[in-house]
Amino acid sequence: MLSKMKMVIFWAVIAYPATWILQFVFKIPIFNEYKEILEFFYTAFYSWWDWMLIALFSYLVTREIVNTKFETMEKIRSNRLVTEMERWVETPYIPPIMAYYLINPPQAVSTDIRKVVDNRFYQRVITFFRDRIYINASFSSLDPLERDSNIKNIGYKDLAALIAAFGFVLGWFGAVTLSDPSKWIYGWERFSIPLVLYLSLYTSMKLQAIMEMRYSKLDKVLTKHFGEAEPHYRWREFFPDQPKGETLLLAWKAECEKRQRYTNMLQGGLMEVQHYSNPALAPYPYPSQELPHWVDELDNYYVEKMELMANPEPKTIPLKKKNKQQNNVVNFKRKPS
Repeated sequence: MLSKMKMVIFWAVIAYPATWILQFVFKIPIFNEYKEILEFFYTAFYSWWDWMLIALFSYLVTREIVNTKFETMEKIRSNRLVTEMERWVETPYIPPIMAYYLINPPQAVSTDIRKVVDNRFYQRVITFFRDRIYINASFSSLDPLERDSNIKNIGYKDLAALIAAFGFVLGWFGAVTLSDPSKWIYGWERFSIPLVLYLSLYTSMKLQAIMEMRYSKLDKVLTKHFGEAEPHYRWREFFPDQPKGETLLLAWKAECEKRQRYTNMLQGGLMEVQHYSNPALAPYPYPSQELPHWVDELDNYYVEKMELMANPEPKTIPLKKKNKQQNNVVNFKRKPS
């Protein structure tokens, strides 16, 4: 908008001597008419300069306010991935939200193609997956922990900022309106309209983002895809020699190709993917193309652990007889679990 305004002012200045020359040479009253137009705009500007200034600042501070919603959704999505991983860490199962993202690579929340190309959320999902998939980890529970409230995903600082913005708008707007509504038209308070408008839209965008990222909406997506909100898929099921692992690799390859095509398009290159240069591309989903040597023992370990957890044996701590030379030191020995 500023560039367009500069162009208007530039041509308005050029037109002043140009119309004078045309009137002097061709004897047509074009210069007089142009002065009348300038006088009209001058009068209008003199009478309405304050509202023009208010309108201009309102536009400048709110023209990209929708990015607040997208950025908030991205942050909540990233935090939620971490909290869901923490919930399932003591189980032998992959977090359902990660399983969904691996088969359906997540895109940028914004539809702006530049943000789609640069978004690193899927890269982060793959990195977390690589760090865990080939770890022969034990487990202590078959059920995940209880979910934290969505406040943790939103972030306490963001929540405090939202409450502060809403409180200021409500308090200031209410105070001015209740004291004298005409102040919004004639008082100096009218110059606060851009700030009030910005904070109002900021609050609205934040609330929309929070509503879009509720757990209930996530559960609906997971239920639609998996048939239940929290399916129990073992990590072994996502190894590359398993059907879900094969699907994961196909989805990863398709996502890399698509994102690189968009990158080429933005750079004015060919749509065909000849080499991969986008730094936001996700790495190969597995630490190596070879399966770990203990993979054949994983199923047996899972079955044995399940049986042990279903029928826990009481642990005993047998005491050895005291020996005069042991000076009352007792050795403890636990049975292996």
